[in-house]
Amino acid sequence: MHAFRRYLPGVAAAALLAGLAPAAHATLQLSINAGGTNFFCADNQACDVNPATGILQLPDQTIGGLQVNGSIQASGSPVATDIINGSSLSIINPTDASVATRATISDTNFTAPTDHFFLAGSGVWQNAISSTATLTWWDDPTNTQGAGTAGDTPGALLDTFTTTAAFPADSFSHNNTGAVANTAPFSMTLDITGTLTAGGQLLNRGQTLIETPAAVPEPTSLSLLGLGMVGLAAVMRGRRKNG
Repeated sequence: MHAFRRYLPGVAAAALLAGLAPAAHATLQLSINAGGTNFFCADNQACDVNPATGILQLPDQTIGGLQVNGSIQASGSPVATDIINGSSLSIINPTDASVATRATISDTNFTAPTDHFFLAGSGVWQNAISSTATLTWWDDPTNTQGAGTAGDTPGALLDTFTTTAAFPADSFSHNNTGAVANTAPFSMTLDITGTLTAGGQLLNRGQTLIETPAAVPEPTSLSLLGLGMVGLAAVMRGRRKNG
């Protein structure tokens, strides 16, 4: 957490710089495999009930025996373009058997340069003892589209986190930060895979990935740097004259 806080000023600076940038990523897409049933949706297709570009919202529905409610994926935002996230209000298994599932979210053409990533994931287990979930976050400098199918995760793995429900009411959360090196448009992908036990529920699931450029020096810092350079030049000139 302390390392994460150290980079918050950089996040704020990047957000201000990107405030007027368009948040349009028409290739935002989602693939799910639940209980052997495949599902695919892309931004602004008929399966997307939100007309805004960069937001992919599914109607409540059953996929492979799982009831998926309040599922929203987003790419970009009004304050920063290099964001991808996925969430669901609830995933419920009403059947009498465990259901294996995997969901992948991806988008391309994020804005470079970036040199830091920030990621997080969380959720609440309800009556789901022994259910599992593994979350992964991916960055691809070659700008390859992911989520063509569930598990399609191009690029480099930034982080992975696994959780297992141990109590009737349980929860998990994870966050991390680190370095990336994107100098041209790039793609980002999120993936979650696991098993939901019979009668189990996964509530308030969320996963996000943000990338930022290096923090831009504040005007005061730039002024001090300029004064320092002027002073150094004056000293060097004085030494040449005395020599």
